Amino acid sequence: MTTESVFHSILVPVDGSPLAATALPLASGLAHAAGAHLRLALVHTMPPAPADTGSVTSFASVDVAGRASERSYLQALEARLREAGTRIASSATLTGAVGSALADYVRDHGIDLVVMATHGRGGVRRAWLGSVADYLIRHLEVPVLLVRPHDEAATEPPAARGILVPLDGSPLGEAVLRPAAALARIRGTGLTLVQVVPPVLEVADMTLPLAAAVAVPGEPGMTELLQQEAQDYLDALVAELRTEGIPATGTAVVGYHVAKTIQELARPERFGLIAMATHGRGGVRRLALGSVADKLVRSADVPVLIHRPAEVGDLPRPRTRREVAAAG
Repeated sequence: MTTESVFHSILVPVDGSPLAATALPLASGLAHAAGAHLRLALVHTMPPAPADTGSVTSFASVDVAGRASERSYLQALEARLREAGTRIASSATLTGAVGSALADYVRDHGIDLVVMATHGRGGVRRAWLGSVADYLIRHLEVPVLLVRPHDEAATEPPAARGILVPLDGSPLGEAVLRPAAALARIRGTGLTLVQVVPPVLEVADMTLPLAAAVAVPGEPGMTELLQQEAQDYLDALVAELRTEGIPATGTAVVGYHVAKTIQELARPERFGLIAMATHGRGGVRRLALGSVADKLVRSADVPVLIHRPAEVGDLPRPRTRREVAAAG
């Protein structure tokens, strides 16, 4: 595992609203700590096309006024950030569909990290998340750090508080360790790896229907065995991270609901953010980690870093103690 990746260029998408600007303190703090440049991007929204030719002049005037207002807004943000000592590379007004315009900008300008605000816990307030943040998560191969306005960590960088990294034992899940470790280096903090193990129902009477496992007196239960297997897996990852100078711990916990268990662990007084990988561009591939990530984005009390890796087939998986022993 290589954890030397550094964030050189950080993008904050804005839309002129106070909501979007709530991502700026966190992004600015990370840029300061990483020695990175911050970029701002706003996608211009065209006014509704006129229904008759007589309104063309009015339409053009509204569009020109809107562009001028957007330029003034970006200039004001730039000035405020520069005054605070933030290195601003540029601010840009883009055109086109919001999600695809931002994704193209990220690729064209070598952006390493996107930091953006999202709406609240559900319903209509998720409109921006659904149309922009979710699009970027599905189409970008760089991490996206999502901040909700009420997050306690939204106004400051995740400094002394650690980074919680949920894993599921797969190479896909491990792909988030690179950006998570990079953030840990930047902030001088550590990683806490966690794997949630759903409990296995065990019964002593095999005549009972739907028995998931048979309890054997004096022997470890199936849940206990699975938890130990997960702990071995985490211990192997922790050892590898520590050899690269990353403070890390790992714990396998038992929980019926993965997302809820992670949310309960990720208290703001302990962790500055959650970092996890998600699946591909949509459909069935989103049902596992993607489902958990979506729930955490909507419900976690700290910012959530989401990473969709390009390829995971060649990522090494640390062997557990049991696998090492079996290999001799």
